[in-house]
Amino acid sequence: MNNAPLQDNQVGWLLLDLNSFFASCEQQEQPHLRGKPIIIVPMMSDGTCAIAASYEAKKFGIKTGTKVYDAKQRCPDLILVQARHKIYTQYHHKIIAAVECCIPVEKVLSVDEMACRLEPQERHVEVAKDLAHKIKRVISEQVGECLTCSIGLAPNMFLAKVASDMQKPNGLTVITKNDLPHALYKLKLIEICGIGRQMEKRPNHAGIWTVPDLMATPRGQMRLIWGGAHGVLFHELLHGADLQLPSSGLTKSMSHQHVLEPKLRTMAGAMDFSHHLLAKAAERLRKGEYYCSRLVLHVSFKNNEQNSEINQWGNWAGWGNETSFPETQETNYLMHRLRELWQDAMRPPYIQMKPLKVGVVLCGLVPKEAHQPDLFAPPEKVFERPLPRPTAPLNHLVDEINARYGRHTISFGMRGSEAKKFTGHAAFQRVPDEWEY
Repeated sequence: MNNAPLQDNQVGWLLLDLNSFFASCEQQEQPHLRGKPIIIVPMMSDGTCAIAASYEAKKFGIKTGTKVYDAKQRCPDLILVQARHKIYTQYHHKIIAAVECCIPVEKVLSVDEMACRLEPQERHVEVAKDLAHKIKRVISEQVGECLTCSIGLAPNMFLAKVASDMQKPNGLTVITKNDLPHALYKLKLIEICGIGRQMEKRPNHAGIWTVPDLMATPRGQMRLIWGGAHGVLFHELLHGADLQLPSSGLTKSMSHQHVLEPKLRTMAGAMDFSHHLLAKAAERLRKGEYYCSRLVLHVSFKNNEQNSEINQWGNWAGWGNETSFPETQETNYLMHRLRELWQDAMRPPYIQMKPLKVGVVLCGLVPKEAHQPDLFAPPEKVFERPLPRPTAPLNHLVDEINARYGRHTISFGMRGSEAKKFTGHAAFQRVPDEWEY
């Protein structure tokens, strides 16, 4: 590849952000939903919230995170559609294939975002804009007319992401170094990638309230505000430098979390579902040829007066616990440790509370080739209970049966009938593999 330096009037990256992706997939799949206000929900209940909204629904002020009850009040004709994440993952791969008919995808950022590095001959703004229009056309022709996207063109991936958010739906925004800093002045701080509600407090505390203030802040002060080199990197990216954080390429953790269906919103129900989540995480662990040495369990509770005392216990609306152990990838062993963690939650005040979400995280991951068994681990007892016997061959046998006959044919987690009712975890930041469904 030609490494010719990027000129100040050129762009180096193209970032594609699909518009209302989950809702658009459903409108493509179900023509009777086109042109109508719909929201995608994890379950058909007024007690949950929208995980996506069509642009027809967004006109009523409905967006991701809006409670279903409130959304229905704003739009009486609203249509609820239960999420089908396997379909959204399939559309994701179709779109990748369509984009790669035009330009190689450099990095998949999420299920609905991908970035492409432009070659020197593609960096001229008019050429890059023609390429962007071609990508939009090919997606419409090869994937579906309901699948629109907003595209950002900029000197680096970070600014291309900012640009893609500036015009929705179906937008195309260009930012070159010559356009900086003024091209960003109309944005709010919260609209800059990496500045969330909590992070916004840092620049505010330093007297930075607007994007012009931010762009005028010296890199040294940015280092102090962000607490390290990340502040310097953020400064350089804002001003157009094409830099990226170094990556080891290794997975650091594997996690699954889920908003519980109403019938599972008891501590017993949350515990049962956590076994299913852990079984799936452990299978991913083996598929990726990793071992883990730490398990984290967390439960979030419904925010109401009954649960207000939680904040006095842990300073957050939830409970969590974790445990460490010799490196393993065995589901049976991890289930044993999960049950140990749940013991502390099955007592006051938590046992009387109403859980809303449960999650498990496998941490301390090492690849198979770096795995080192613990020679000094106690062979029979951990805490007060005997350890289960090693079941490594059984784990792989279960994986093979599920691969041949379908997911949940046999499982360590939820009972087969209950697991088969579960439609799959949300494809948000991580794009699930096909076997996970």
